[in-house]
Amino acid sequence: MNRNNEIPDLSDIRLLNIDTDAEWSKFRSAAGIRDTKVFSLRTFWKVAASIILIAGAGILGYSYMSAPKAETYASAEKAVETIVETSTMISLNKNTSVTCTDNRDNGEYTVALRGEAYFDVEKNPERTFKITTDDVTVIVHGTSFNICEQADETTVTVTSGNVEVRSNASNETVNNITKGGQVICRKNGKMEVSEVQNFNNIAWKLRQLDFRETPMHEIMEQLGKAYDFRYKFADEETANATVTGKFDNQELQPIFTILEQALDLKIERDASGVWTVGK
Repeated sequence: MNRNNEIPDLSDIRLLNIDTDAEWSKFRSAAGIRDTKVFSLRTFWKVAASIILIAGAGILGYSYMSAPKAETYASAEKAVETIVETSTMISLNKNTSVTCTDNRDNGEYTVALRGEAYFDVEKNPERTFKITTDDVTVIVHGTSFNICEQADETTVTVTSGNVEVRSNASNETVNNITKGGQVICRKNGKMEVSEVQNFNNIAWKLRQLDFRETPMHEIMEQLGKAYDFRYKFADEETANATVTGKFDNQELQPIFTILEQALDLKIERDASGVWTVGK
């Protein structure tokens, strides 16, 4: 012990030989200090990074699980049918494609259409079924209708229920289009609403044909689309002859037989599969 209260010389070997760990342990025991685990800053950032990674993975997982699911269906040389959104049926005419997206978060089921398709939409007031083309947006909650997209216009023909049609160019909207209603929307945004007398323009799907003093060239054109065949006329007189008749989902050969009897003509198929109409 330094009796003269002099500052000890740190070079004193006795001070350097002090067991500091033992002395600190004695001090903590006397002072009642408990052992405490030291959480280093490096350890903190490791744990924080782990939490961030786990949380990020959870967010990405949730985003992936809740992201809208898109599916594409297409037809080539034959019409096809597919069922989407439980019992909603989409019939695709030839050379048509649809991309369907189920947006459950906002209660919408959207379809991007290229070509022509017939929709038989399941009734669901809580889900909006929306179809878009370059020209129009069609909004329904449960109905059946046909959309035909062409180069200069899109035609919507309703066979049941209620349909809303909006022009993408002008944003003009036509509501409450019901059975027999037809909307033609042109590229410039102009919309024409009318009532159709028949569903001949969607005979490819319904095969319901109603002719009233209709020239044979128009009849064969409609039949060719509905039953997918090629034809030609033997003479101009036969092409311009008119017929009145109604056909409801009949086979093609019985229809030809009726036309032959009504106009006293022959409809025959050659080796290449082309039907020739003439006397």
